[in-house]
Amino acid sequence: MMMPANFSAVAENEMTYVIGGGIVDVLAPVLTEADWQRFNTNLVTIIGNTYLSKFVDNTLGVIFSGTYSPANGVFANFGKGIKKVWGLNYDSVDPGFNNKFLSGAKGVLNVGLYLVGNAAAIYNLATASVKNLASRDEPIWKV
Repeated sequence: MMMPANFSAVAENEMTYVIGGGIVDVLAPVLTEADWQRFNTNLVTIIGNTYLSKFVDNTLGVIFSGTYSPANGVFANFGKGIKKVWGLNYDSVDPGFNNKFLSGAKGVLNVGLYLVGNAAAIYNLATASVKNLASRDEPIWKV
């Protein structure tokens, strides 16, 4: 009688699973769509938290600084931020990126990431509640 190559004649009480049922299946279950949505939301929140203070400084900080003028307004500050990021990547001397094309690609990448960070900060402001520092639970002054 011919048996398949992976066939082994063992008693019923000695049978074990040799395929599947590994420790990974127990410790790290498969991520569902809801898990991936939570992961993406948390990632955007972490990135937004990193950029939030700069974003608020560049918008509300400029508008309510007491020296606001439309010529040096919010968009001018974003332009300065983009120019700074571009300068740190394209204009700076980097021995690893002495090729202008690679330096330009590095500058475009980092300006894009800068814009994504600011978009994540906007997302945080649109989807979460801001803590009120004047609440009775935590006064902002010290006695």
